[in-house]
Amino acid sequence: MPLLKPNVGRALSAIGALIVVLALFMTWYHIVRPDGSTDDTTGWQTFTNLRFVILAGAIVTIGTALVRQTRPVLIVRTILGIVLAVLILRRIIWPADVSGDVSTEIGVYVAFIGAVLVALGGLVDTGRQVVQVYPGLWRPAAGELGRGKRVLDPGDDSRR
Repeated sequence: MPLLKPNVGRALSAIGALIVVLALFMTWYHIVRPDGSTDDTTGWQTFTNLRFVILAGAIVTIGTALVRQTRPVLIVRTILGIVLAVLILRRIIWPADVSGDVSTEIGVYVAFIGAVLVALGGLVDTGRQVVQVYPGLWRPAAGELGRGKRVLDPGDDSRR
């Protein structure tokens, strides 16, 4: 199986970052207040500090997808995705603290998927770099070696 193309990880991370930003403006919570009124709030409306952390993480991720793909860049991109995913997952598990019944909505899940894509993009490129630097670590799967051909041992003199 051939390796993924060199731009796949970058693209996954950049698309994930854009999804995270767009998800900030989707509905994250549906709130039923004690007086019976209801509210739908976006991630941007709900969190005064978290929104800027998520936005900054997405911007930095897009920046890391545009520059030369060195080991530190790949590590930063992967860590950013993990941090964003944990911050958003925290808000899925423990929604905003407001008066009334709070239920999570599609926006928070879309943001989480975007953050996972950011991390996955970093991991894809990191894995590619490991394969390029340490090619001996990867061995062909059983049956792939010499598919349809006889594999010769260099020390085998039976064909001479």
